[in-house]
Amino acid sequence: MKRAVALPAVPPDAAEAARLAALDECAVLDTPPEPAFDGIVQLAARLCATPIALVSLVAEQRQWFKARIGLEVRETPIGQAVCAHAIRGEGVLVIPDLAADPRTADNPLVTGARGMRFYAGAPLRNRAGQALGTLCVIDLVPRPGGLTADQEFALQALAGQVMALLELRGAAQDRGRLAVAASRAKAAASQRAARSEAERRLALEAETRARIAQEAGGIGTFEMAVGSGRMQVSAEFCRLFGLAERPGYDAAVLEQLVLPADRARRSSAASRSDGSAEGDVEYRIHRADDGALRWLSRRAVFQRDEAGRVVAMFGTVHDITERKLDQIRLAATVALGDALRDAGTAAEVAQAATTTLGEALGALRAGYAEFDLRAGTALLQQDWVAPEAAGTASLAGRRSIAGFPGLVAQLSAGQVAVMADREASAIPAADRAGFAAIGVSAQVTVPLRQRGELTAALFVQDGQPRRWSQGEIDFARGVADRCHAALERLRGEAVQAVLNQELSHRLKNSLAMVQAIAAQTLRGVTPRAPVEALESRIQALGAAHAVLLQEQWRAASLDAVAEQVAGLIGQRDRLCIQGPAVSLGPRCAQGVSLLLHELGTNALKYGALSRDEGRVALRWTVRGAGAAAELVVTWQESGGPPVTPPAQRGFGSMLIGRGLVGEGGTRLDFLPGGLQVELVAPLDEVQAI
Repeated sequence: MKRAVALPAVPPDAAEAARLAALDECAVLDTPPEPAFDGIVQLAARLCATPIALVSLVAEQRQWFKARIGLEVRETPIGQAVCAHAIRGEGVLVIPDLAADPRTADNPLVTGARGMRFYAGAPLRNRAGQALGTLCVIDLVPRPGGLTADQEFALQALAGQVMALLELRGAAQDRGRLAVAASRAKAAASQRAARSEAERRLALEAETRARIAQEAGGIGTFEMAVGSGRMQVSAEFCRLFGLAERPGYDAAVLEQLVLPADRARRSSAASRSDGSAEGDVEYRIHRADDGALRWLSRRAVFQRDEAGRVVAMFGTVHDITERKLDQIRLAATVALGDALRDAGTAAEVAQAATTTLGEALGALRAGYAEFDLRAGTALLQQDWVAPEAAGTASLAGRRSIAGFPGLVAQLSAGQVAVMADREASAIPAADRAGFAAIGVSAQVTVPLRQRGELTAALFVQDGQPRRWSQGEIDFARGVADRCHAALERLRGEAVQAVLNQELSHRLKNSLAMVQAIAAQTLRGVTPRAPVEALESRIQALGAAHAVLLQEQWRAASLDAVAEQVAGLIGQRDRLCIQGPAVSLGPRCAQGVSLLLHELGTNALKYGALSRDEGRVALRWTVRGAGAAAELVVTWQESGGPPVTPPAQRGFGSMLIGRGLVGEGGTRLDFLPGGLQVELVAPLDEVQAI
């Protein structure tokens, strides 16, 4: 049985005596619970995700809890006080596993039935630097990772709030005592006034420290009276929402700043009243002062009265815009790359770019316009409009650019045009009127130029003033660059297609001329079999060329090549062609066309196709995966005469023996049922360009 180990006795030196005197001066021990302190422990437990949180004051023989959550007892003996260790240090004391720490391993609070296993405590220090106690959080399971940096910062900030409340409480008590003493001794008035002023400065400094801590972490705090919807807010809270600094606001004022699409995520009067509102939510706002789009994370807990009714809501608000936008832009950039790669027309490119730009920036409208500066017009092929912007008209169509002289001048000079507020921006009056006519208050337009001349632009617009961040401007520029590259690719492919058609026409003429010369030259040659073989092989080359041309000489489908050869030998109805989709590189496609033509010609002369009942099955499959993948092609004849290996090895036999990529991999079996050929080659070599 483990025994409790008492802490070493604290020497009754002057420092300890002064600390205990300072604690007594607060006059807080054994006082009733107070909502302000209760709200802080609830918030600390929520932020640090622990079942227990305490405001612990360390006296001479005990530790007493001014506020507590998750623990029934009001105090414990000093020998069981982990907080007595925490007040001896400077910063937050974190003990990941109380059972493993020699200072606390034998503590009854650790070894008991409901053993505590994790502890983190921030000292409550007064102006003199004396630690009166701690704000601590406790878990019933070990936490090897301790607290996150944000949680530790929040715990320290909340400890500062506790100390500020204690000092304000003491100041209030002192003021009361001074008021009573004023009626008894007027002679001490000056002394009491001096003390009151000192205490006022102390309270002000405590409030200032709390404010600096909130600003440093970008964390605003609030307390809402659920019944009225009235909120007490910190200065940092006002800054995050772009509101004038005031001690309080109605919840309805803040709800109007939330984007319509995100309002369902926020709490409502009904969900706050019944306590069903989510504690952790993320939503977007347009900041009140400059219209900037910001992402906020809100965390909150409810306070209930003795009857269980929700009476208050305590929480924090944190700006997470940069983290959220980085995630959104990264996902949008990846999706845009996929869409532009698959786009086959300029309209599809414009649609992908405008949709990505508008959705990622949460804008009113995004569009792509092609300029004709000589005609003074711009053609908007299409634009994207926010789905929730009911009544916002599309700008698609041909429009005059005469109403936007300043914008056109900027774009023509190759500058990105950025407007945060139509009424406050230094733009020509004509531009201001033009933007007003289409309901635009803020916009970013990125020019696309060719040979130094403005040809097109990609734009994003909003219906209210908005301060565009550099990240948003850079994102718009990146989308425009990708859009421009995709359009250039389509133009290049169109030019290449014309060149391919011209080359095809000339190559067909050359092959026809070669065939005619061969026929003319070899007219008197006997026997005719070699001559006919030469002519058919020239035709096979032409068939492979035709298939490659359809794919712009990048690749040819094995199925298409097989169909072309079957058509050349005129036996399509007697060939069974079957296999998965496989692309052949240009070199392989021509070789396979000649090889299949050779097999088909031999089958017509000597094999299965020489008889009416003969058939040929041409099948292929891919065997293996990754770098080890192989293409396996089989040619199986049936219903023909008996076949035997050729007595002499001619060009055809050599061609078949070279296989699919000219490096072998061919097996010929002269079976009683007919010839069987198996051709095997690495898939990456088959598809090589």
